[in-house]
Amino acid sequence: MYATRDDLVGRFTEMSISQLESMHIDGLLATNNALSDAAETMNSYLSVRYQTPLVKTEHLKIICCNIARYYLYVNDATGEPEDRYNDALKWLQQVAAGKANVTFAEPLTAEEQQKTYVKPAVPIGSSYPGQIFGDDVFAKMPSIK
Repeated sequence: MYATRDDLVGRFTEMSISQLESMHIDGLLATNNALSDAAETMNSYLSVRYQTPLVKTEHLKIICCNIARYYLYVNDATGEPEDRYNDALKWLQQVAAGKANVTFAEPLTAEEQQKTYVKPAVPIGSSYPGQIFGDDVFAKMPSIK
């Protein structure tokens, strides 16, 4: 895991984390599950470019805490927790797209990266010519104005 309960408390205070845990039957289990789920979410993005799990660093800890805190909310989190969660996902998406780096991590080799590539879905059969409708068909369609 990239973060612990103590990391959550260090970032958001004991009272804040205790309040979130009190919304669950087993608060400590819920926190551990949220941290584990956050790490898995992170790995799903990071594994596109790096061998996971990565070495735990301060920035990865921040990302993990923001995601885990969002997951701890029983009701939908809004405001600042949701903003932190969305920012964390945006950064992870940028890492996966190659627009941001985890500079201390060992990148995947070209062969390993190829294994993570998901081919786009295409119609069944090899004779699909594309462009089913031509301009003549579209010209007959009513316009929406």
